[in-house]
Order: sequence, then structure tokens, then C-alpha cells
Amino acid sequence: MLVRVSIGSLVALKDASIKVSANPGLVYVMQHSPSGCAAACAFCTQGSMSASSKDFLSRVVWPAVELDSVIRMVKRSHFQRVCLQTVIKEGFIEEALDLTAKFSAVGRGVSVSITPIPTKLLKAFVRNGADYLGVGLDAASAEIAYHIMKPYPWKLYWRFIEEGVKVFGEGRVVTHIIVGLGESVRDFLETVEKLYKLGSEVSLFAFTPMKGTLMESHSGPSIREYRFAQLATYLISKGFKWREFTIFRGGKPYIKSEFLEEVAKDFRPFLTRGCPGCNRPFYTERPGEELYNFPDSDSLRRWEGRLVEELISLKV
Repeated sequence: MLVRVSIGSLVALKDASIKVSANPGLVYVMQHSPSGCAAACAFCTQGSMSASSKDFLSRVVWPAVELDSVIRMVKRSHFQRVCLQTVIKEGFIEEALDLTAKFSAVGRGVSVSITPIPTKLLKAFVRNGADYLGVGLDAASAEIAYHIMKPYPWKLYWRFIEEGVKVFGEGRVVTHIIVGLGESVRDFLETVEKLYKLGSEVSLFAFTPMKGTLMESHSGPSIREYRFAQLATYLISKGFKWREFTIFRGGKPYIKSEFLEEVAKDFRPFLTRGCPGCNRPFYTERPGEELYNFPDSDSLRRWEGRLVEELISLKV
């Protein structure tokens, strides 16, 4: 059986001594399908309406590798977790259950990112060793979900998230939100607040226009827009309501200065959010450019001066 492995993970698995700009914090694996995913998400390189190479997911190359070889490499590696990305194809749920069991059998934690499935199947993933669930809600409103052609109704994703929290436990469902799809700031804030109220964590992605997709001409978010989203998500995760810290002036959102004092100490909100160990190096950025999501504290320090300026621009 073939699976896809992110190029960064594959390099680290083959030879951990090789120096790269940032090492992945876990092993990223994706189901293999020569034709990609049956869903038609307008932003996705794997989507059925995309003319992009199926070797890509976002900016990252994912070579196809024999599963047995990947399992051997994972078994002898230092990595403690595998992130399994699913694609909609015939038999994908059964295959994903099998992959979960195989990676769990070599003593690794398994995070499974999957579209809405029945609760009984969620429980089957837990029995097979999955301990974290990733959900690609992606859109911050029903209107955006429709526009980007998500494969299931927006309301179904919410029910799935709620069931996922019941099965996996609070804090063990990580919902993905893409910033820059055209959502309003208020829609974003209300969606993130609702997710934390349900017991889900939130993982942020910056929209990345990819050649061959239906949204290749759509621009990504500005750095300011994304930094606000990161700060707001961090504050909401700490129990604050968005109306407590947000002020709008001239149509732009700002954050009250008293909420930024702690943030300025270590810039923690700008690190990649996700399952334990998740850092997704350069998933939406090019090396050398300012990063939307910083994979580690070293990369944060290299941009410290710029981040201070960005905090000041958001403060009121």
C-alpha cells in the first residue's frame, strides 16, 4: 500500500542529521489517491476540481512511499506522533482505520484528520489507537463554506465537532480554520469562541493561493489580519470573550493594550497551533519570508523586531 509523506517528515525520517530550516514536530502522513480527493474544495490542491499536481497539499510536496517502509522508519525514529490526513475516496474510512492501528501498534500517538463520519466510526478510531481528531471546518461562516464548496453542509461539521468532543474528550478535537477566505472579522471571532465553548481546540491556517485550484487568483491574508486572528484565538483559548479585548476603529480590529502585555514577552500566540508537537514548517510560507505560523522559538526570535512592530500596530 502507498501513502504520502510530507517531504519534511520524509527527510527527517531518512536521516535526522540533515539540517533543514525547521524540523517537523511529528510525522505527517496522507492517504494516497492518484486522482486526489473526491471533494471539490476550491482552495485545495487535492480537490477533484483542481488541476494541481496531486503530489502537493498546499505548498508542501508529499512523495508516495510504501507503507511498510514508512512504518519501519517511524518505528526507529524519535517521533512520538503521526498525523494522518485522509482524502475522500472509495474505502478511505476502512483504510484510515487500518493505518491508525498500524501506527499505533509501533507505539506512536495518532492524530486523524477526517471529514464527518458516524459516531460509531469515531469510536472505532479510538479503539484503533487514535487519541486526537482533526476537523477541517475551514470556513468561519456557512456562506463561506458554500462558496468554497465544502463537501458537507456547515451544520453537519458542527455536529461532528460536538460528537468528536464527546468521543475524544475536551481539548482533543482540533478544528482547522483558514484565515483569508473572505470571512468577516466578527464571523471569525464568533466561530472561534463557539469552538472553544464546545471543547475544541483551534488550529489556524493562512489561505494560500495554489496554481491549478479554483481559488488560485484569490489573495492570502495580510500579516496584520493574520496576527490579529492569532492573538484573538490565543486570548479566547485563555477564557476571554472577544468583545472584552476587541475594539473596531475605521473598520479595523484592534486589541486593548492590557491584553497584549503578556503576549509581548514570548510571542507564543504566533507559534503553530495544533495537536501535540504539530508545527507544520512552511506549510503556507516560503523559507526566508516572514512566517504566518512560526514552527519553533528559534524562528520567532529571528523575527522579534518585526513582531514587536506588528503588536504595536494592533494595540489600542
